[in-house]
Amino acid sequence: MSEMSNAQMTRDATSFILVILSLIAIMIMFTESMLIPSLPTIQAEFNSTATWTSWILSVYLVVGAVSTPIFGKLGDTYGKKKLLVICMSLYTFGVIANGFAWNIQSLLCFRALQGLGMGMFPLAYALIRDEFPAEKVAMATGIVSAMFGVGTAIGLVVGAWISDNYGWRMTYHAVVPLAIGVTLLAIYKLQESPVRNPSKVDLIGAGTFSVAILTFLVAMTEGERWGWTSINTLGLLGVSLVFIVLFVLAESRVRDPMINLAVLSKRNVFFTNMSAFVVGLGMFMMFQAITYLVRSPPPVGFSSSIFEAGLLQVPGSILLLIAGPLAGILVNRRGAKMPLVLGSIVLSISFYYFYALHDTKAQIVLGLMIMSVGMGFMMVSMINIIIQSVSQVETGIATAMNTIFRTIGGVIGPTIAGVYLARYVSPLIIQTPRGPVMGPLLPTETAFNYIFLTALGVSLVGVVMTLLIKGRGTESERREPAEEAASAV
Repeated sequence: MSEMSNAQMTRDATSFILVILSLIAIMIMFTESMLIPSLPTIQAEFNSTATWTSWILSVYLVVGAVSTPIFGKLGDTYGKKKLLVICMSLYTFGVIANGFAWNIQSLLCFRALQGLGMGMFPLAYALIRDEFPAEKVAMATGIVSAMFGVGTAIGLVVGAWISDNYGWRMTYHAVVPLAIGVTLLAIYKLQESPVRNPSKVDLIGAGTFSVAILTFLVAMTEGERWGWTSINTLGLLGVSLVFIVLFVLAESRVRDPMINLAVLSKRNVFFTNMSAFVVGLGMFMMFQAITYLVRSPPPVGFSSSIFEAGLLQVPGSILLLIAGPLAGILVNRRGAKMPLVLGSIVLSISFYYFYALHDTKAQIVLGLMIMSVGMGFMMVSMINIIIQSVSQVETGIATAMNTIFRTIGGVIGPTIAGVYLARYVSPLIIQTPRGPVMGPLLPTETAFNYIFLTALGVSLVGVVMTLLIKGRGTESERREPAEEAASAV
């Protein structure tokens, strides 16, 4: 009877963890996706430039890329629940403050504070690995990954409606109760993971890594505006390269490195991170291209409103809700490599589909649905391959690095797309009573075709990366580190 009671308590506890982590995923994606329709309004209200406004999105990614591995490492060392609550609190405070921003500079500061909260992702996946039975991990990560699609679908549609009817500040005010509620649930209901990796804080590693990533991402974000051969761009890339070398030298000599380079060099971890990079690059390149395409006037686009553009993405987001758990089932039955390879192939097919067929809104919707299936399979599979390839005490930092590689790809992708969109343009011809006049310069069909083909080429590289991953788990690789960590604890 006691054993049955304990088993029931374990199921209840894991179910509650899954609910909280799913709410976190929905909250974050809702908050981020609802911001997109509000950007033109924010620029007008603050009398800001397009450059400053673009940083409303970029600063979140840049700060998140720097902070995510640091929080992942601290979670492995001091407790994943503790650091998850800290990240959630920072994110919640940023959400609250955003609604009261008084100028573009204050809004960027609060968005940077939200970026610190990106550390929630690896900590959440690490908690799943620590608390769930091994046979349930794949399904749990699939469900949480699917919630990203749910949050995105809600945010794109509801966020646009709230912004149109009540102003952009209300989009933030509306999500505050959810952010506070989920944070309080995590504080009072989540149990701290007993899995720890006692180590000292590697300040040199954290510092050199932060500077390397920060300078690289700023160069990638601003390179098109500054010019790719300008002193600013080349200077930042040079600084980034120097600090990458310093980071590698520091991590190879310190006793408790922030990032264990030996872990990153493992075959499955390395190729999974490379896959994450090329997938992030291809997907975010496509997101930017599709947004421009549907909003461009005929004959190239459809002159859709922001709200209509959001609606076109809803079917794909709903399909992601199905693809995530399905990928979890396949991971349990066939291993993580098979759905990863399948997902990468489906993603490549979607990119070729867009190149061949993008003349109607129905074709766009179908293409986004195909892309969502590939995304769902790949996100779930990559997390599970990382989890299976490292010791339990390294889960936080390992999953954090996978997020970083995907984020870096996500920053570079739109930059490449922006080059095509700016280079291949033609004037819009406007018919007036006095005859045709030349309007603003808009991207041509050639620009979009080049983006689709580039995304296809990148994704095919991703397919090769997935094929180089070992087909089965790496228990032999992680048994020894796990035993050492257990004895240390």
